[in-house]
Amino acid sequence: MPSLIHTLQKIVKKVDQAPDIQSALDLIVENLIDALKIDTCSIFINFPDQLESLVLMANRGLNEGVVGKIKLRIGRGLVGMVAEKAELIRLDSALTHKNFVFFEGSGEEAFPIFMGIPIISQRKILGVLVLQRAEQAFDSDDEAFMTTLATQLANAITHARSSGEMASLLMDETSSLSCTLSGVAGSPGLTIGQAVVINHGVNLYNVPDRRVTDREEIVQEIVLFDTAIEQVRQSLYDQAERMKQSLPSEECALFTAYAQMLDKGSLIDDTCQRIQDGYWGPSAWRKTIEEHADVFASMEDEYLAERANDIRDLGRRVLQRMLSSQVGERIFPEKFVLVGESISATDLASVPLDRLQAIVSEHGSSSSHVAILAHALGIPAVMGVTNLPYTQMEGLIVVADGYSGKAYIDPKQELLDDLQKYIVEEEQVTDSLKELKNKPAVTTDGYRVSLYVNSGLMSDHSPSLRSGAEGVGLYRTEIPFQIRESFPSEDDQYRIYRDVLKTFKGMPVVLRTLDVGGDKPLSYFPIKEDNPFLGWRGIRITLDHPDIFMTQVRAMMRANLDLENLHILLPMISGLQELDDALILIHRAKDEIEDELGQRIRFPQVGAMIEVPSSIFQIDEICQLVDFISIGTNDLTQYLLAVDRNNESVAGLFSSLHPSVLRALEQIIQGAIRQKTPVSVCGELAGDPMGVMVLMGLGIESLSMSAGSIPRAKKVIRSFSQEEMRAYIAEAKNMNDAQDVKGFYIEKLDERGLGGLIRAGK
Repeated sequence: MPSLIHTLQKIVKKVDQAPDIQSALDLIVENLIDALKIDTCSIFINFPDQLESLVLMANRGLNEGVVGKIKLRIGRGLVGMVAEKAELIRLDSALTHKNFVFFEGSGEEAFPIFMGIPIISQRKILGVLVLQRAEQAFDSDDEAFMTTLATQLANAITHARSSGEMASLLMDETSSLSCTLSGVAGSPGLTIGQAVVINHGVNLYNVPDRRVTDREEIVQEIVLFDTAIEQVRQSLYDQAERMKQSLPSEECALFTAYAQMLDKGSLIDDTCQRIQDGYWGPSAWRKTIEEHADVFASMEDEYLAERANDIRDLGRRVLQRMLSSQVGERIFPEKFVLVGESISATDLASVPLDRLQAIVSEHGSSSSHVAILAHALGIPAVMGVTNLPYTQMEGLIVVADGYSGKAYIDPKQELLDDLQKYIVEEEQVTDSLKELKNKPAVTTDGYRVSLYVNSGLMSDHSPSLRSGAEGVGLYRTEIPFQIRESFPSEDDQYRIYRDVLKTFKGMPVVLRTLDVGGDKPLSYFPIKEDNPFLGWRGIRITLDHPDIFMTQVRAMMRANLDLENLHILLPMISGLQELDDALILIHRAKDEIEDELGQRIRFPQVGAMIEVPSSIFQIDEICQLVDFISIGTNDLTQYLLAVDRNNESVAGLFSSLHPSVLRALEQIIQGAIRQKTPVSVCGELAGDPMGVMVLMGLGIESLSMSAGSIPRAKKVIRSFSQEEMRAYIAEAKNMNDAQDVKGFYIEKLDERGLGGLIRAGK
């Protein structure tokens, strides 16, 4: 066995060094022929979008010309049986087995001894590895060796899928890239267009290190860097002006914010210092961008982690100027889909928005700035498409489904005809939702619900108001802290909070106190922990640093003067002592401001965020101390199910529709009702049509969600009675798992003709 382990290590090393997936497959079959003394070795890859999905992609030992020609459905033949059962199969006489399928001209009839090993990752069948001999049966050592090798091959195939290699393996045979790929739903809708690929031209991370020692060279490098910064900054301001033609000025503040990041601060100072230390301008800039982007990328909060892409996009644009790369004038089709490895908000600003139909990106999430803007523009976005062959897609027809997160690349005519029907229905659904803007969110039996928005940037405000939002249910105050190089002053915070409170004058605005720490640190306040999810974060940090908390609360109260619409929300509350301590500080801040002004001011509404499971069991006591509670279903679900929603290995287990989550929500809401405490939900569940039905059935009177979700939520509310939804939740909470609950609510939506709210078409 030691020799087999050594052989395995050598094969794995060769696979790791292979230039592409096809070379890796060929290397494996070649090496296994010699290592295990077998007569033939084959690797079948599963292409789920193909009818006969198991395709022979590598072989040694069979007759020439079989690679790419032998294809099987899952369940057909011995190979299909291995894939269907998802287990290793050993046979001493494969030719007599009932499932054996003979492929004429392959020559496999000479090798009756068979072993098939499934290649599996995250419960998905990626392929099948097949060994065959004319004599000598396979033994348990062979099994152990091949099972281990299959796990290594699974890693290689998974990587190939994520890099887009796998999608192009069959190109030579089919001369078509036609496929259906899955990503993340970034913005709802279904549409079609011609692919326009964003080619960023230069790769920031391939910039080589180069030293400059001559003083004149250093001065020249700084001048070139300053010039590039100024050109990009001005370009961003120009883009903001162009965006005003399609979006209100408030939304264009995003691009102004990008430009302001290049005005001054550590991005500029750190780079200049590195140049002074002897680094070539582009490599000094690369190091600075890497440093800043890594801080954001390491954060647990998906919204904040996406800011790393904004930093990298700025870095690429400045580098492009520094290297004097010129981008030619592009001609855009009448209807196009923007496609790329990573699409930024500034990429969006550089294209004609009147022709833009959708966005399809290999990277990114529903929290990306570009996804937020897609919501504002009313266009579908499919983010995080892990198998996107974007380098080969220029000019191809693309259908983007922002409901399911699917992208149909160069679809066959029959599929395209079907999709066109759904697109027409989608347009009808969207038009019907516009009629609801000024109508109340009232059930058929008269139960009134308030709909608010989750916000974090100025770019959120305008679409929020246009969507009919009744206020802000969650304003993430950590964003202004994240984009600065030091803690913002009280006056800086005052201006930010004053702006949002004034924008929504006469409507409630819930400002959440600083929610950072653990694995989402501030760059100027780093925290390293072994278990950040259960670490020093949220209210725990601000109570340990009352100076930070007091400064923020004072700024909020000052901003609320003569407006009186401030609600303060305390995050990560796990017990009564935290609430007591926070309330003492809030009262102290009020006393200080009254002393300074020489007049009395109104004490703001104060609420607790319910997202830690311990708070469920003290819900009555918590409600007695606060004016309202707000349920954060994202973290609550994560903690209840012990599932890291950002971990791809277990993300499929994350669902706020899990019966255990539904029962926890019921317990929270019932406690609030007993104490006559207003309760709202500000997690993702609040904007999901199925989630709306769940929460309405539980007695929720207030929901907060993204602006784009409000029309759909309102449609659901106006289509059912609360009595019906109470009956639904009574049944759903006793179901076995989240899939059963989801299927149950989908059925109820379909019965009312509302399937178009959760999928393409009607």
